Amino acid sequence: MLKQKELRFQELAMLSVSPILRNIHHWWLQKAEHHYLICADVEEKRAREAHQNVAYYQKRAAMARSARI
Repeated sequence: MLKQKELRFQELAMLSVSPILRNIHHWWLQKAEHHYLICADVEEKRAREAHQNVAYYQKRAAMARSARI
């Protein structure tokens, strides 16, 4: 009988830990999503700046080409 009570207590303990672990996992996934969205924004900004740099240097090359003529 004592073993049955011990077993039941362990089962109840595991049931009560499960939602906590699920909440921790959910929180972790939210943090990861937030982190990756920030990374995506940073990469998008870098790409935009790179595109602007390309346009700047193309303009400078065009100005140098036209000054040669």
